[in-house]
Amino acid sequence: MYLLGYSLNNLSLMALTIATGFVVDDAIVVTENVSRFVEAGETPLVAALKGARQIGFTIVSITVSLLRSSFLSW
Repeated sequence: MYLLGYSLNNLSLMALTIATGFVVDDAIVVTENVSRFVEAGETPLVAALKGARQIGFTIVSITVSLLRSSFLSW
């Protein structure tokens, strides 16, 4: 790490930044899908359950893709 110019503080800050990005990105995708169901006339609870169930695999694949790209950029 020292030879590449990284310290433990730098690595932990990068990890926090990436983790925050994952949470925000996933939250936006879920919110958009749930709002689509609410606009279609579903109650908020039913819309949240349907929306989360419908895009669960998509969230996992987005996260894996982002993790893969972030590790390849190091």
